Parts: sequence; C-alpha cells; structure tokens
Amino acid sequence: MRISTFLAQAQFHPVERNSREKIQQRCDWVQKWQQTYLDFTTNCVFLDESAFHINLKRGMAWSRKGTPAVVTVLMTRAKETSILGAISATGLVNVSLRVPKGIRKRKLGCEIDGYSIGTVTGHYLSFLKATLDEMNKYPEMKGHYLVMDNAPIHSSTGIGKYIHSQGYRCAYLPPYSPELNPIEQFWSVVKSKVKRNKFLEKESLMTRISEACDSLHFSDFKGFVSHSAKFFDKSYQRKIIKTGTDG
Repeated sequence: MRISTFLAQAQFHPVERNSREKIQQRCDWVQKWQQTYLDFTTNCVFLDESAFHINLKRGMAWSRKGTPAVVTVLMTRAKETSILGAISATGLVNVSLRVPKGIRKRKLGCEIDGYSIGTVTGHYLSFLKATLDEMNKYPEMKGHYLVMDNAPIHSSTGIGKYIHSQGYRCAYLPPYSPELNPIEQFWSVVKSKVKRNKFLEKESLMTRISEACDSLHFSDFKGFVSHSAKFFDKSYQRKIIKTGTDG
C-alpha cells in the first residue's frame, strides 16, 4: 500500500490544552455562560494582546520547480510591538500599539531588570479605559460583556471592579482555550496581511498593521465570531480541540 505524505505548516499546542481537567473546564464554562444573557454575536467585545515585529515571515513562498523557496529576511533581532485589540461581531472597537523599550539583563541567575515584552498593567488599564470610552459613545453597547482570557493582568480584582463600575461585565475564558476568543482569528488575519509582502524602505510596521486593520470588512468580523462559536458545542460535549481551525 502506498502512503502519500505532504508538507504542512506545523501547529504547536501545549499538552495541557487537552488534559482531562482543561476539557472539563471548557465544558463548565460553556454551561455557565449558556445560563446568562451572554451572546457572542450581539453583546460581546473581545480583547487580547498580540506581538508583532518587522521580521514576521511568511510560512510559504513561490519558487520554480526543483528550486528551494528562499526568502531574504533581516538578520537583526527586531523589537516586538505589543498590540492590544478589541473587536466585536460588527467591527473593530479599538486598537493600541506599543513599542517596548529594550530589555537590560543582569548577570546570569538574577532577575531581568528593565521592560518586559508583555503588556504592563498600566498600559492595559489605559487601553481598557480608551476602549470603554469608545463603547460609551454607543448606548446600545452599555452592559456588554468584555471577553478576555484568564491571564492575571486581565482578571485582577482592580480591572474587574473598574469594568463593572463603568456599566459593563466581564467574561473570562477558561485556560488554554484561544479558539473561544474570536480576536485570535483577527490577529491571524492581520498578521497574514502584514507579512504578505516585503516591507518598503519607508514603510513602518505600525503603518502596515493599521492598513491591515482598515482592510477588514463587516463580514470578516462576523466570520471571526462564527468560527469561535463552533467550539461551544465541542467544548460542551467535552471533545478534544485539535487545532485552531478545526470546525
């Protein structure tokens, strides 16, 4: 018997993601929120952070038959730009870009002294305030759920209290469940647009990201939400989630 194989882009997932405990947590989460008014398509805004850098590379490239596909890239280690985003089923609510300062390391065995690549609490709170200010412009958004992962920076008591004080509600996703957050699909599409072509001499990463966000349409955001909604039944039925694209 002949076995056919093909080369595909590898996807890496933590082993913990489909442990018995995490599968049960996803099931419990779906059961809990099905008993509320939470509806991904009508009353939710999805928040998350992603890292971009100018050396983002395409996973595949064209070449002549028999010739390796070679893409030239910068050899320097580019600074990452942390991007905070908020989307809904109808469009982009807010996006904030932050270029971190360099990291200064101490001697081996000591803590890192400097700025981390991840989002610091102060920056996240500023982004959150700006997002709620934008939502406050639309009375129909009052009372919406802000859906986030359960990272400590998102689920701290102070953050939750602030959100509730502004007339909104929090919904924290279960661990290792990015498929349940539509903004993950948003990041994936934006990154594919950012790295589609080689950067021009005077083109900045921020410019490319802004253009990628502006190029999205209502149907794209609706699709992001529909994609995540497919995983509700899978989670409720305690099924293993294999990839970010299985539906």
